[in-house]
Amino acid sequence: MEIKFRDFRKHKVIEVAGDVDLYNVSELKQAIFDLVENTDTESIIIDMKDTSYLDSSGIGALVAGQKKIKLKGGKFALLNIKDEVLNVLKLATLDQFFTIYENEQSVIS
Repeated sequence: MEIKFRDFRKHKVIEVAGDVDLYNVSELKQAIFDLVENTDTESIIIDMKDTSYLDSSGIGALVAGQKKIKLKGGKFALLNIKDEVLNVLKLATLDQFFTIYENEQSVIS
């Protein structure tokens, strides 16, 4: 898994490439928590256009990240999810839990 950071409008974007699984999920969780705890970030978007696989530990990291930033009054969303990964979220009915944007043009400012 590879993680990159960028800004998009007022959002901090974490780009996640590769598989998100038990072996590397701590990197993603740490990246999200660092942004929440060590910056004045009010909105985090996880860009998953290059995420090829997400297991239950990855889902857990996303849920934890959303809860963490919402405790500070912030927003959390997912972006550019491939069908294979989206299907995993749908099976767990988490497509209703997360704000999900199909592309950057659909992101609300």
